[in-house]
Amino acid sequence: MDIGGTFTDVIVLGTDGSLEEAKAATTPHDRAIGVIDAIVAAADGMGMTVGSLLARSAFVKHGSTVATNALITRAGVRVGLITTRGFEDTTTIMRAVGRVDGLPPEEVRHVAAVTKPEPLVSADLVRGVRERIDAYGRVIVPLVEDDVRHALDELVGEQRVEAIAVSLLHAWRNPVHEQRIREIVETRYPDRELYVAYGAQLSGVAGEYARTNTAVADAFVGPIVRTYLADLDGRLQSLGLHGRLLIMQGNGGLAARAGATPISTLQSGPAGGMLAAAHMSAALGHRRVITTDMGGTSFDVGILDEGRWRYAEEPIFDRFRILQPVMDIVSIGAGGGTMARVEPATKRLLVGPESAGAAPGPVAYGAGGDTPTVTDADLVLGYLDPGYFLGGRRSLDVEAARGAIAACISEPLGMDVVDAAAGIKRIIDSKMSDLIRREVVRSGYLPSAFVLYAFGGAGPVHACGFAADLDVGEIHVFPTSAAFSAFGIAMADLIRTRVATREYALPIEAESINADLAALERELAAELRADGLGSEPVFRRSVTMRFRRQTTGEEVALPWDRLTDARLAELVTLFVQRYEELYGAGTAYVDAGIDINAIRVDAVSEVAKPELRPEPPAADTDASVARKAIRPAWFDGAMVETPVFEHDRLPVGSRLNGPAIVESPFTTIVVPTRWEAAVDPYRALVLRR
Repeated sequence: MDIGGTFTDVIVLGTDGSLEEAKAATTPHDRAIGVIDAIVAAADGMGMTVGSLLARSAFVKHGSTVATNALITRAGVRVGLITTRGFEDTTTIMRAVGRVDGLPPEEVRHVAAVTKPEPLVSADLVRGVRERIDAYGRVIVPLVEDDVRHALDELVGEQRVEAIAVSLLHAWRNPVHEQRIREIVETRYPDRELYVAYGAQLSGVAGEYARTNTAVADAFVGPIVRTYLADLDGRLQSLGLHGRLLIMQGNGGLAARAGATPISTLQSGPAGGMLAAAHMSAALGHRRVITTDMGGTSFDVGILDEGRWRYAEEPIFDRFRILQPVMDIVSIGAGGGTMARVEPATKRLLVGPESAGAAPGPVAYGAGGDTPTVTDADLVLGYLDPGYFLGGRRSLDVEAARGAIAACISEPLGMDVVDAAAGIKRIIDSKMSDLIRREVVRSGYLPSAFVLYAFGGAGPVHACGFAADLDVGEIHVFPTSAAFSAFGIAMADLIRTRVATREYALPIEAESINADLAALERELAAELRADGLGSEPVFRRSVTMRFRRQTTGEEVALPWDRLTDARLAELVTLFVQRYEELYGAGTAYVDAGIDINAIRVDAVSEVAKPELRPEPPAADTDASVARKAIRPAWFDGAMVETPVFEHDRLPVGSRLNGPAIVESPFTTIVVPTRWEAAVDPYRALVLRR
């Protein structure tokens, strides 16, 4: 299951490869209610009681937005920070880029109005302790333990903090002092519910600002996430669950509830979508894939290259850089609930980034919204059937949508309502294509070298619109696209990840790197054993390399278990090849020297899951058997009578030409003029120009 900003999605995978999909409204005041509502809907669709479904479930795998929402809304707990004396102001000073981190370009342009974000821990709740370990891990000044006890007395006893973050300057290289602080805390508060986050335990990467942010953010959301997951687990067990609740992480893998750090759950929903895309790209033989997820609130973009995703070097959440192994997925405010308005001073039509969210939602929901949204525009343009939203479980008020667009957009601009709705669509499509173009070019390719996977409830409506602008000629919309992140989470394995800063100036003896790789593997294997699930781990290894004196590097996957001198020489060749793919032939400067400045190990323990089976072409591939209606929809600047097809009834191997609309209970696929759609063996709709 995956909690989105508007809907909570559930996918049930049977051992025979069968699928059941369900949705329910997200309930921000108590997200567990929306989760259980979605499971109940899935059980109803399978002709079962919720108790019977849960009793027969081996695993419940959960992608959660609780940590993300607690950060964004600043709804965390009161946090104290213990750090190295002399570095108490690290989170306040930030880095120069901290002033604009996480801001959209339109806000960054207004330099005079840009301010630093308010820190998650106030200055009066920061305490410095005397200690110093240098960047090589040598103890220069021993930890003064009385400083720690005094800090705890003040923060816990006097200031009544609910959680503490501990982040010492060079603990990433040698965590001995943080480990001693942990022993002191556990001795002083053996029975107290005091949440403590340790920077070196969360990240072994250099950079005191981002690492301290990581510890502070984990402490800020930790008690809330732990309470939510424990409560959800209890509710599910009371309803009949005998299996295990597993938690999705931003690195693309699962962890047992007790072993999942709250900060690791950031980006867990989008990570599920990337995981599903990787699974399908392997089945379909696609080398390069753009993943696009358009839900009710946001639009997420990721890149798959040869089946691998990138990790963000320093992902930004709520304007704070952190150090966690999180998939490199970028987001903007562009979803079905994204609101449109006219800027009074310039009379410009603006769309986003603000969203109507789950409540009140688009005007057409009839739940109190009065600002037109992208969904309202899609409804006015004829793409959505007002009587078939969520498979007919919710009716949409098309006249209310028209009225809102008329009052807020078309009348102030002196234009027709349908033209105004088309303008909303063009603007949101352009925003999404701009984001995709930027991310693809950053990967060293052009968009035309990729196929595009469109998912999320709103994605297939707009996919051809933004793909055409990018010269992408092939789009795949899967039967599970409306709940693709939940589908990916259902297929996920247990994964633990470690990243460690190291400085190897090549040439170097291979054994030095091998020893560090082996140490990380031992740590990860122990964590997976503690989870008590899955098979023996398979390790994925990579290194980050750069030319000497560069400040950023590029990650290169290691195709071997261990390095030798000959393999190190081959690794240099792989790096140069990758570098010139990204930045152009001749840009590599080997004479400068090459450094390895980080190593990464993923430990993957597979969880049993069914395989999806392709279907043979149908004996009769005539698409007309799935035709269900005809209605006017906006294509090429006019309302055109457009055939409507039911996705589930389209035969495998059938084809249809645009303009056409294909409906399923949870999404709608718009096939414009000069596009064709075909049903592949996995029942995905493949759209080609």
